[in-house]
Amino acid sequence: MNVRMPLDSRHRNALILALKKAMEALFNEADWKELGYATNTIDWISNHLRLLRSLKWGDPDYGDHVLEAIENILGQDPANLQVLLGFDGLADWIRENEPTIYNEVFGSTLPTVANISDVQEAARGFDIEAHIKRIRDALPDDPEQAIGSTKELIETVLKTILGLHGAMIGNDDMPKLLKRVQAALGLDPRDIDNTMPGSDSFRHLLGNLAQVVYSVSELRNLYGTGHGKSNAPGLDPASARLVVGAGTTLAAYLMDRYNALKD
Repeated sequence: MNVRMPLDSRHRNALILALKKAMEALFNEADWKELGYATNTIDWISNHLRLLRSLKWGDPDYGDHVLEAIENILGQDPANLQVLLGFDGLADWIRENEPTIYNEVFGSTLPTVANISDVQEAARGFDIEAHIKRIRDALPDDPEQAIGSTKELIETVLKTILGLHGAMIGNDDMPKLLKRVQAALGLDPRDIDNTMPGSDSFRHLLGNLAQVVYSVSELRNLYGTGHGKSNAPGLDPASARLVVGAGTTLAAYLMDRYNALKD
C-alpha cells in the first residue's frame, strides 16, 4: 500500500501518535533493530541511551523515546513511513484502534478494509489469511492483484465448505462450486419457504450470488492475476474496490452461514 505523509500538521501529528501507540503495543527489541536496518537508523537506535533499555525494563518514559525515534526515522527520510506501516501488525493495529486516522491516511480504501475485517471475523476453520493479506496489500496500488486474490479467496471458501461437508471437490468451475455450496448450506433459491416474509426478494438475492461469482471470475480473467489474463487495460482502483467489496462480502456471508449451522 502506498501512503504519503499527510501534509497538514494535524494529520501528520495524529499519524505519528497512532504509530507511537502501535509501536508501544507491538514492538520488541528485535523489531527495533530490524527497523533500524531497514531505515538506515540502526546506529541511532542502538546508541540511544534509553530507548531499548526503557523497553526492556518497562520504564514509564518508554513512550517518549518511541516518539523521539519515530520523528528521527521520518526525519531521515519521509519514505520511511512505508517501511513503518509495512511492519507486521502496525497498520492493522492502527486500523483497529485508531480508525479515524486510518481512514484519513488510507483514504477510500477503508470500506474495502472493513469488508476484509468481516471476512477475518467469519474465518473460523478457514485457511484464508494469505488471500486476505494479498488483497489488503494490493489496494489501492495493484488492482489486478486485488481482483485475482479476491477470486482465489472465494474459491478457497467454496472448496473449504464442501470439504468440511465431506464432499468431493472435483474439477467444478466457480459457479458450479457455488451451486453445491448453496445446496449444502440451505441457500438454494428454490428451497426458500414461500410463507416467509420477503421470500421473493430473498430468493432473488440468493440467485444473484451466482452473478457475483461469475463476474469476479470473468474480471479476474480479463484484468486480474492468474491464467487467462489478457492485454486489456487494467481496472481503476475504484472499480477494483467494487469487485473486492462484492467478493469479500460473499465470502464472509458463506462462512458466517456455515459457522451458524455448525454451531
